[in-house]
Amino acid sequence: MKDGDRYGINSVNRAIAVLEVCALNGPLPQAVIARQTGLTDATALRYLSTLARHGFVERDPTTGFYRLGLRLFQLGQRVFGERDPRQVARPVMERLLTRFDETLNLAMRRGDVLVLIDALESRRTIKRGASVGGQDPWHSSSLGKAILAHLPESEVDELLELHPLERLTAATLVERDLLARELARVRETGYAVDDEECEDGLRCVGAPIFDRDGRPTLALSISGPASRFTPAAVVTMGEAIREAADEIGRALGFAQAVPETDA
Repeated sequence: MKDGDRYGINSVNRAIAVLEVCALNGPLPQAVIARQTGLTDATALRYLSTLARHGFVERDPTTGFYRLGLRLFQLGQRVFGERDPRQVARPVMERLLTRFDETLNLAMRRGDVLVLIDALESRRTIKRGASVGGQDPWHSSSLGKAILAHLPESEVDELLELHPLERLTAATLVERDLLARELARVRETGYAVDDEECEDGLRCVGAPIFDRDGRPTLALSISGPASRFTPAAVVTMGEAIREAADEIGRALGFAQAVPETDA
């Protein structure tokens, strides 16, 4: 006897198969769904009718084709809405800590401020930046620049009006045109660099994390002494941080559009 038969879950497996076929192939007639799931026409109709009653699939009254229903979207929204970004990001941050042994920081935009909501400390000596619960500056931190680079220009103007470009070190960018060029570079590379702009001797590399609406509401960074963050190391870390931030964003519900290719 198969495990599915023993535990009485074959019906669940078949229902999932029907949903996956609808998800992958778009609106389909019943006969095609039956063929692709290996079900008889009568069995496929029974599953489709049940799923339709609960809103998991919908039947187009004109074509008779079936597609995914709004109930799945509603449940998905609840899943993503209840996910704590710190819990989602923590395993990814732990992997980066193991790989680089440099401090990892997770920040969230709250209104007009950028707040550090989680951190994993390096075991090696490091000049300390902001602590969890503290705020990072928008214009000089890699976390802040990573988010600013992907906001509408009008929104950037509003934030910088509320938080002027204060000089924190000799390297801090306090001219708007220089900052604008820096944000353009961030968009091009996918990551931002704080090159001793917040604290002397401290470098950070950060990337934006997009939420399910495609907005950069979070950012992830790696930080450490400038002596260890050489130009080559910054590039390697930047690519790793960008990929990690993308992974966290996908887990939080951000579905990046796939570029179209020529047939």
